[in-house]
Amino acid sequence: MKSKIFLDKIEEDLNVGYGLYVRKLVVKDYIIHVAFISQITDKNDISGKIISPLLQYDKDDITIEIIAHSIIYTDNILIDEDENKILSYIYEGNSIIIVEGENSYIATNVIKKEKRNIETPQFENSIRAPLDAFNEDLNTNLNLIRSRMKDTGFKVEKFIVGTRTKTNIALAYVIDIANDNYVNEIRNRIEGISIDGIFESGYIEKIISNKKNGLFPEMGITEKADTVGANLLEGKVCILIDGSNLALLAPKTFIEFFDSGEDHYSNTYFSTFVYVTRLLSFIITLTLSPMYVSIVSFHPDVLPSQYILALASTRAGVPVNAITEAFIMEIVVEILREASIRLPKKIGPAIGIVGTIVIGQAAVIAGLVSPLMVIIVSLGSITSFVAPDYTVINPVRILKFFMIIITGMFGLYGVAMGLTIILINLISTYSITVPYMAPLSPSNFKEILTSLYTSLFHKGTRPKFMKTKDKKRR
Repeated sequence: MKSKIFLDKIEEDLNVGYGLYVRKLVVKDYIIHVAFISQITDKNDISGKIISPLLQYDKDDITIEIIAHSIIYTDNILIDEDENKILSYIYEGNSIIIVEGENSYIATNVIKKEKRNIETPQFENSIRAPLDAFNEDLNTNLNLIRSRMKDTGFKVEKFIVGTRTKTNIALAYVIDIANDNYVNEIRNRIEGISIDGIFESGYIEKIISNKKNGLFPEMGITEKADTVGANLLEGKVCILIDGSNLALLAPKTFIEFFDSGEDHYSNTYFSTFVYVTRLLSFIITLTLSPMYVSIVSFHPDVLPSQYILALASTRAGVPVNAITEAFIMEIVVEILREASIRLPKKIGPAIGIVGTIVIGQAAVIAGLVSPLMVIIVSLGSITSFVAPDYTVINPVRILKFFMIIITGMFGLYGVAMGLTIILINLISTYSITVPYMAPLSPSNFKEILTSLYTSLFHKGTRPKFMKTKDKKRR
């Protein structure tokens, strides 16, 4: 009988593992073994729904089928004969029931998973928006989305990725809205993943992106169910990973990174104004320091004559040129930013504020940098926090140094060259199969205006570049 093979398979792991237990039961004339891992299973379920019913069973005939259908109380039961799957079932949180003399066994779900409660968003802060955020449990996150998406067309597909971690991944979309080509492409890329472990959504984002080493993100991230719901209605696909509190949204175009879910809840004109402000903030963050270098080093004549003299006087005692000055200050800001993130929450913000004020003031007094440089770096740092999705700003933190170097070499021509190179890179990028710069490139003037106008009530159709099945909003 194969029951001996099943037990031998478990015994092999029992000798080297920790937490794997096998409970032996004698019921009438039958010997039953219940195997489980104590750390990831619910002991109350094992005792109350499996062991207790088995010991209380008083009939003479006991088989795997009878146990599965008439004795135990668990709600998720699978009968299998493959001895090679036993350990996989156990490490997924199942309890294995083996009856000596039988050729099959039962795998029943008694998993107990530790998880955080539903809390407020950590980085998608808003004034007028729902305050429930995802946690690290996949089922909880799907529950938050399903509570908002009651459409029969809402579909969720499950994948298991990682040869060792066997991480559960969910692919969610609205079947009568999302373009089949996008869904199939994402599905094929997930199924083609070959890796030993997945621990966070960033793994999936890197693996299935078009440009593996691209600077700009090709997928959006969110921790809010209402944002996921709104994007699903736009024809996008959501990827959720068990163990991650951040969901991925694809395809995602560049200008969509500056759209906040809160924009659609507020006054239309104010939301549009804020949306345009975010786009301007992105440009300021990227170009402010390079423009300072360009004007001070090459083109001071673009400033009014009286301000040229004032600027020259403030820089009279600065021992380094404008390029070095900007480079040093930007590095200092990045160090302070990282320090404020890594420090404990109670002192992190204080260190960031005090460090910026003290270091900036001391550097000006010591004559190491000019007061204008401190203002420019501070303004550039503030504008970098405006984008709702911070991942679109991370590339700018690197590109600023590239822009400073090329501007220090060629002046305003360097600014133009740097922006052209960045723009070419953006235009040549695709999110899944959608042009990254749509609707700017390929250009569609009507779509551009529609994108800037945040009121959904005036958007009669979904974005054309998404090529959705259902093009009209109803």
